[in-house]
Amino acid sequence: MAVSTRNGQSTKAWASLSQYLPPRTPDLDYWWSLTGIHLAIMLEAGGYGIEKQYEALLFHYHWVVPYMGPAPTADGHLKWQSLLGVEGSPIEYSWKWNTPTSKPDVRFTMEAINEFTGSAMDPLNQEASREMLHRISAAVPSVDLTWVNHFFATLYDHDRSKYVSEAAAGAHFTTTIMTAAEFLPKGLNMKTYFIPRRLNQTSGQIPLSLWEESLVQLDPESSARAALHEFVETNPEGNLLTPFMLAVDDVVPAKSRLKFYFQTPHTSFASVREIMTLGGKIAVPEEQLRDLRTLISAVTGLPPDFPEDEEVPCAPEYNPSAKENFVELPILLSGYLYYFDIAPGALLPDIKFYTPVRRYGRDDLSLARGIIDWMQSHGRGEYCSQYLSMLERLSPHRALDEGKGMQTYVSCLFRKNGELDITTYIGPEAFAPTRLSNGQGAKRATRRRSNS
Repeated sequence: MAVSTRNGQSTKAWASLSQYLPPRTPDLDYWWSLTGIHLAIMLEAGGYGIEKQYEALLFHYHWVVPYMGPAPTADGHLKWQSLLGVEGSPIEYSWKWNTPTSKPDVRFTMEAINEFTGSAMDPLNQEASREMLHRISAAVPSVDLTWVNHFFATLYDHDRSKYVSEAAAGAHFTTTIMTAAEFLPKGLNMKTYFIPRRLNQTSGQIPLSLWEESLVQLDPESSARAALHEFVETNPEGNLLTPFMLAVDDVVPAKSRLKFYFQTPHTSFASVREIMTLGGKIAVPEEQLRDLRTLISAVTGLPPDFPEDEEVPCAPEYNPSAKENFVELPILLSGYLYYFDIAPGALLPDIKFYTPVRRYGRDDLSLARGIIDWMQSHGRGEYCSQYLSMLERLSPHRALDEGKGMQTYVSCLFRKNGELDITTYIGPEAFAPTRLSNGQGAKRATRRRSNS
């Protein structure tokens, strides 16, 4: 298989594997050539040892790439438009930043797709994910699908013919299941994400009461979930939170955690403070809140004296075509996101904040320099040059200061030791016009496996 070397798009692990991994089908070769090198670049930048790089790349080659669906047409058109990328691409990467005592973690989230996706056989596109997860669980002993199977059974209706009728009547179906692979020091960790889509669902999200019908079957007496419900029902900021997604760790239930995702239209730091402290129920040191505020300023370009009670100015749409794909979940194109991590036996949830920097941030170079400056000023600058170089290598189709959207979100979780867990999410811009015009995007591979 050919090795990509354009604009530094190669690593030692990638070059070595590419000599011996055989070409497969045009679709698989397309996705491997596009996403395999992305993953290779990120793993190298994150300081992964060569053995761990091989492990991650081979996992991606054998277990993920076969489920990425048909390659796009020459103009970038995809059979199935995923919510992971505003242009419909079925993968998003993430870089969990190093701390003074740890290296970065590299992860990706993908939506599995096959030849039946969107058809009468699979109108919600779930069968490819179920097959992929089943095969992975048979090969990776730590993967357990007990909770995954529960949410498949309880968050969706099961009369496919009625979904087909809704589609024929004009309903727009898109992503309902996603899978994440995290390459951690202790090994591979898998997560599954659920976006419910019930029959006759017209608002884009199911009400909290329907979520609760499913959740209470797993843990009837969850104190952390009860605290979340109280906040959503009684707090003015909580009233504005809209649930839209749930994630679980694909491990035995006793070790798994529920991550319940919400959106709010408010972007003021006063709102952030209220939600991150659960209305004052969670004691967060003022220093951590101050660090989060300076982080938000760094990635959005706000002045240090920006009023705490003012909303963050929203940048013009950088990709207006996203509206068509997010027609049932338009809330994901604005506002802030949060997840509430509900662990078994916990009294209160842990809360993670997300700012969609593709809407509230600056161009990708300014955004990268902003977070790099923040990291360096907080004693976490060891991987800053690698991060910037990585972004440049992931973006051979344009200079980072020529646009925005490669860095999609920045998230923050307060740790008990006073540190901030910070993650940057990265979209590959696989079908950006500049990438297509440079011949780096939608282009089917033509080599097939030799019959010799």
